[in-house]
Amino acid sequence: MPADLTPSQFAAVEHFEGPLLVLAGPGSGKTRVITRRIARLVERGIAPQHMLAITFTNKAAREMAERVERLLPGCRVWVTTFHKFCARLLREHGAAVGLQPNFSIFDTADQHQLLKQVLHDCDVDATHFPPAKVGWQISQAKNELLTPEQYVSRYAERVANHFEAVVAKVYPRYQRRLLDANAVDFDDLLVHVACLLQEHDELRRELDRRFRFILVDEYQDTNRAQYQIVAALSQEVPNLCATGDPDQSIYGWRGAQIENILRFERDFPDVKVIRLEDNFRSTPEILAVADQLIAQNRRRKPKRLTTTNASGPPVELRLYADGRQEAEALAADIAEQVRAHGRKWSDFAIFYRVNALSRCLETALARQKVPYQVAAGVAFYERSEIKDLLGYLRLIENPRDRLAFLRVVNAPPRGIGKTSVEKLVRWSDETGQPLLAAARAARSLPGLSKRAATALVQFAALIEDLARRAAGPVSQLLADVLACTGYAELDERAAEDELQRRANIDELLSAARLYDEQLGHAGSLAGFLESATLAQDVDALDDREGAVTLMTLHAAKGLEFPCVIIVGVEQNLIPHERAVRHYDPDELEEERRLLFVGLTRAKERLILTHTLRREMHGRSLTTIPSDFLSEMTLTPVDCTQGVLSETLDTGGVCDVEPSSPAVAEPFSRPASGLKLTTGAALAAGVVQAVEVPVGFAVGMTVRHPRYGLGTVIAVSPGLSRHRTLTVRFAEGDRQETFVAGKCPLQPVGLP
Repeated sequence: MPADLTPSQFAAVEHFEGPLLVLAGPGSGKTRVITRRIARLVERGIAPQHMLAITFTNKAAREMAERVERLLPGCRVWVTTFHKFCARLLREHGAAVGLQPNFSIFDTADQHQLLKQVLHDCDVDATHFPPAKVGWQISQAKNELLTPEQYVSRYAERVANHFEAVVAKVYPRYQRRLLDANAVDFDDLLVHVACLLQEHDELRRELDRRFRFILVDEYQDTNRAQYQIVAALSQEVPNLCATGDPDQSIYGWRGAQIENILRFERDFPDVKVIRLEDNFRSTPEILAVADQLIAQNRRRKPKRLTTTNASGPPVELRLYADGRQEAEALAADIAEQVRAHGRKWSDFAIFYRVNALSRCLETALARQKVPYQVAAGVAFYERSEIKDLLGYLRLIENPRDRLAFLRVVNAPPRGIGKTSVEKLVRWSDETGQPLLAAARAARSLPGLSKRAATALVQFAALIEDLARRAAGPVSQLLADVLACTGYAELDERAAEDELQRRANIDELLSAARLYDEQLGHAGSLAGFLESATLAQDVDALDDREGAVTLMTLHAAKGLEFPCVIIVGVEQNLIPHERAVRHYDPDELEEERRLLFVGLTRAKERLILTHTLRREMHGRSLTTIPSDFLSEMTLTPVDCTQGVLSETLDTGGVCDVEPSSPAVAEPFSRPASGLKLTTGAALAAGVVQAVEVPVGFAVGMTVRHPRYGLGTVIAVSPGLSRHRTLTVRFAEGDRQETFVAGKCPLQPVGLP
């Protein structure tokens, strides 16, 4: 057995034919297993073209492909993402679903723009029925593999609300518009391929035989369409290796079905199951906390993470007065760790549940002169000038792309007004010709001014001229677009925003040159547009960048950092307010899994934070510590020194003396009191503890002016008046939950 493989990893690598389920805990070396398994299959005589490795993120696919290349120099195994795999199949076989090979892929912004047009055509007010909300409902239908006809039929057969009636009206027209434009949205990439494989058995058998060995990473994140695609390609030759972890299934909100991995053994009765439980990433302290948390979930396949890594510092739970103090203190701490203790900026990552929490952090980091990067790769491609230039490239590649035409026909301005465009659109719809073809014949359009008609004809000729140059490097074509349209021309007195716009255009040119260099003759305009449209948040992150990384917990999946800080571990943030409001056990379990993913990104040091108050939705709100905190043994650190007396009204439940230094006992289901320390005391090495009164305790008898006598049956973790307590009242066996500092409860006696 190779020295760099554990016995369980070796067993997974050596498994040859038949289905294989690898339950891989975080940091357990699953990428090593997948790539070494590919190499072992090649050693056994399996041709690379008969293997297919699929994962979810561009970053993971890129890393996997690089490792395979190092193991097998010059051996081309197809390592890709689900969406890119489906896009390739549709380029080859899309005619069966009405697509030409040069179809466009609409991103979310394009989808919303098209839906806005369809809503207008259906006489539906987009203010009351926002395109984003309608689009989400259509996406949910597609995730369930419901065609427009099936959705309309389902709506007709049951009692539905007005919103569903609008979706039933819009969905068929939206789908027709996509096909008319020779375009797909993200969901269509998967749905069209799932339908192709279901309805064309000969094609399915051909692909099944072509891909004799399929390796799927992050199997717990597959949705119904992805599940059907993988299952369809694993029938005649069921050599499917699924690698994943139910404890890291965090995408249920976008259609992922944890049941796919939980029922794998039922779908493939002859499966071999191997658990990877040796963690190579984190300290024992971090793993212990993560294990405590995830053990509370029921929908999982139990495993226990172990490690031989050296012990590290305890996992801290820091309390701050508010979000501003939280951000300033964390920025100062990071700066101190780098400047005085030899850490690198890139050692640190800050995770949050919602993007709104990043603003204070960015401000504080900038004030401390701490370099940082935010995971927002998609944002670059959403900038106006970038979408304009990609619109030109899309129209060159796909002359039927209606949205691309409407975006660039007058960008930069060329004398084609809104009224002229509306006339052209109506004429195009009446005559059944694409907008670009209609523009070419604009002189035949009744009622159109001579000037507008000439401008439209010249625009069509420009696109046709550029299309003749599309066979060369993408970067050269993009440069030709800029030169022929004058899009990037600046005068000497250009304002700052214009200079920034030019810098963004230069960055797009750099991306095109990089694409040309990496792909060479295998590159194409369609391929470049595909890579831009399918860009993801983490794609823009540079591992070599000397910067602190800020990102959402969802974006952190698959990454690791020496030091991780998770901010805002509070009710209505994590777990999210939607899960708390619905009190859906499945949603709450997914929120717990999301926090588990965040915890297990940390290699050496892990800090969780919460605050007494936080600015949210434009208001300063009192916070409640997350229920998840009571499920872990943490070391609390009170960082409110010097600001607590200004921020906290201590009346009612708990009087906290700001000047009392204390060291923490582990934070785990406190019953009779919480022991605290301060940031200053911890830094000074003070080890004496102080008991902080909590006011209410489990078992205490209390009186409510309306409900009478009751017994406290649960007290949430946290401090002072911001804790919640649950009381069961004798009369009617009523159970109520209160915020301690705001409730009218009076203690009657202690247990």
